[in-house]
Formats: sequence, C-alpha cells, structure tokens
Amino acid sequence: MQREGMATCRSGGLRGLVPRVFVFALSLLLLLQLMVSLAVLRSSPGPAEQPVFTVITIQGAVRPGESVRSAAAVLRGLENLPEDESAGLAADEEETELNPQQVTDREVVLQPWASEQPSFSTEVQRLTQFITTPEVNCSRWLGSVGPQSALESSDTLCMDYWTSGNPCVAYSFSLDGKDAVFLDSTLSLGFEVHRFDPSRRLRHSGGSGLGSIQHHQAWLDWRRPHARPHRGVLGTVPRRLADIMASLGHRTVDVVRADLESAEWRVLESWVQDGTLGKINQLILTVHLQWAGFEVGGTEVEVVRFWYSILKALHNSGLHLAHSTYGPGHTVLRHELPGTHSSYTLSWVRTREHL
Repeated sequence: MQREGMATCRSGGLRGLVPRVFVFALSLLLLLQLMVSLAVLRSSPGPAEQPVFTVITIQGAVRPGESVRSAAAVLRGLENLPEDESAGLAADEEETELNPQQVTDREVVLQPWASEQPSFSTEVQRLTQFITTPEVNCSRWLGSVGPQSALESSDTLCMDYWTSGNPCVAYSFSLDGKDAVFLDSTLSLGFEVHRFDPSRRLRHSGGSGLGSIQHHQAWLDWRRPHARPHRGVLGTVPRRLADIMASLGHRTVDVVRADLESAEWRVLESWVQDGTLGKINQLILTVHLQWAGFEVGGTEVEVVRFWYSILKALHNSGLHLAHSTYGPGHTVLRHELPGTHSSYTLSWVRTREHL
C-alpha cells in the first residue's frame, strides 16, 4: 500500500507539472510575438514618413548600340586598370568637368523625306542637287593655274573667307599620294601641314615653300578610344580627329582634306556628335556613293536619307559649299544612274559670320 501511495503521489505530481509547463511555454510564445511586433513597428514608416528613393541618371554613359549591362561591365573593369591608365582616366574626368561641351554628344537629326512616300530616286536627286549647288561664291582660288583649272581641280583652296593664323594648320588624310596639289598649295602659304597615311613610314620633311610637312601613320576613326594618346604621340592606332588634335596641341584646324575611302559618313557623324566639326574652318571632303559605307545600315532609301542628313549637319554647323567636282563612274548603291556620279569632292568653307 505504501508503495502504491508513493506511486500515486508521483503520478499526481507529474500530472500537476504538465499544465504548469504548458502555461509557461504559452507565455513565452506570447512574449516572443510581442517583441517581434514591437520591432516591426519601430522599423515601419509612420504616417508622415515615406521611403526616400534617389534616381541617378548618367547621360552619355551608354553609347548607341550598348546596353546598360555592358556599361556596368566597363565601370567594373575600371577597378582593374593599371595605375598609369587610371591616372589618365582621372585626368580625362577632370577635363570633362572643366569642358562639358567637349563630351556632350549631339545627335544627327534625320531630315524629313524628300517626298511624301519614300523614294530612292527622289532621295538621290535631292542629295545630288545639294552637293552640286555651291552656296557661296569664291573669286580667289589657290592651287590652280587659271580660273578654268580651278573649276576642274578638286583640291583648290578658297581664299575669299580666309583668316590668317600664325602658323596656319592643315591636315591631310589621303592614301596613295592623292593630295599632292593640296600639299603644294598649303606649303606655299607657309602652313604647318600634317599628313596622315598609315601605309607610309613616319618621317619629317620640308616642302618647296615656307611650310613643312609632318607625316603620321595614324588614321581616322569614328569610335571612342579605350585611352587617349599622350601629347605629341599618335602611333599607328586609328584615332578620332578630336584626339589627334589634342595630341598635336591644336584647338582648331584651318583646313582639313579627307579622302577616307567610304569611312567618311561615320567619321562626319562623330564630328557632329563631339563638336569637332565646329573647329574646322575649311573642309575638302570626298564622299563615296557606290555603297553605304562602313557601319552604315538600312534600306537603300534610308541610307541616302542618312547621307543627306549628315551633309545638312555640316551646313548647320556653319560650313557652306563653295566648290564641287565629281569622280568617275555612275553607280549609286549598285544602281547605274547616268545623271549621278559615284563620288564627289566637296569644298566647304566657314564664312566670317560663323567663325
């Protein structure tokens, strides 16, 4: 009996302990729930508080054709640059802050269609009429023997709107010695002439007149470089005109002669976008119409409209057509057009009111 009583006592004690453990566990759970609720209330905004979001827009960080992801990859890559390249980029950023207009891209505005319904023949007619109709009269030409040869030559310089500098600077981008007349003309005026031809060896030479020629193996490009060239050093890597000018220490160029073998359309577009076009006072440019040109896409009628829009951008920058000569052939985008030629050399001058 005693043992049974002891067992009964123990059994009753356990039965009494279970409710107490249950009540304690329930209280603990309620306490934890209360603490979590208080923590949520403290972190939640009140009626007068609202979350603040900052939106940062970086203009010009993503180039046409690039995605936001690729631009972010470029930014991540800056962390792994060597010390000298990082310093150069820091200098570029400082220059950007001081000269924001030099890096603000301008879009080339596509001109309205020449007719209500886009037409290849109508677009070609508008383009050829524009590039064969001089806008300014020139009475003094340099680089020819007489008035008649001036009309036939493609490299003559118009002297009516000339502004003398000391020294005047001329750039010539040409292959296979096509710029002989231009070099003779600029040298006779005592120009500082820079000739760019990647097929020739780098050399320095003087001319028959008062000027001199400096030869460079660099060539023109329309894409932004990974790093800018050092002052006075160009190398053989294709460069944008703005970078070439900066490397040679030229803020403006008095005359640029360029025969870029169908790369002129994208090069001209880059000049419009980065503002380099406004730093050229005279431009002798050969345009090629046989094919669309490097990295120029679209239908045939869209390509001709793009060409016209690029040349209108030249006009809008203050350059005016003074002279036009044509080359051999009559092919425009694989079409034989008897009234049109495959290439034209155009002389553009910046008149005094636009200097």
